[in-house]
Amino acid sequence: MWVIFRKSDQKVVGMSAHSERDLDKQFALEEVVQGLVNSGPPSDFDAIQVTDRAQAMAFMAARPDHLVLEKGPGGNLQISIVEPKISSLTLRSDAPDVHPVDGVPEIPADGSSYTTITIQKVDERWQSQTNRTDNDLLYLRTDYGTLQSADGAEEISSIKLKKGQAAFRLVSEKAKRVAAVQVFNADPNLRDSSIRIEFI
Repeated sequence: MWVIFRKSDQKVVGMSAHSERDLDKQFALEEVVQGLVNSGPPSDFDAIQVTDRAQAMAFMAARPDHLVLEKGPGGNLQISIVEPKISSLTLRSDAPDVHPVDGVPEIPADGSSYTTITIQKVDERWQSQTNRTDNDLLYLRTDYGTLQSADGAEEISSIKLKKGQAAFRLVSEKAKRVAAVQVFNADPNLRDSSIRIEFI
């Protein structure tokens, strides 16, 4: 089997079929590159042969963007599977929960009361992520009520984390109902979250 990569950024773009008898390298390159959209000429690509059957099966089962090329002993390029770090968002409301069972925070349904919702980015072990790089852009949505900045100065539909944290307000409506607030983003390695707030 041949693993095909772009020379300029060493990004894996595909692989040839795995069989008892491998294709010629140039044929494998042309075959894979021809199937790519806006790929450029085959000369922009190179390939690494994988002869170990177990390794080939592992590479075929992995997503192409999880295959990484790095220099091994002797300076030769080698392929490894790197699983991305998965993070999650947790949401917490400062509103009290007065219901004995449902666990949903409540605020008065008067059109002016609000709760402050705090977002925290956490890793797979639920440890807070507080690095300067944890500044993801998040999008906000609610089916009821109004979303505002933490100081109430403006209505918002998105917010940016600062060192893994952010806060915003949900202002109630004058109708008794349960609002679902969603926080989502474009990064597949950052899990979205939601919280329910009841207007009573």
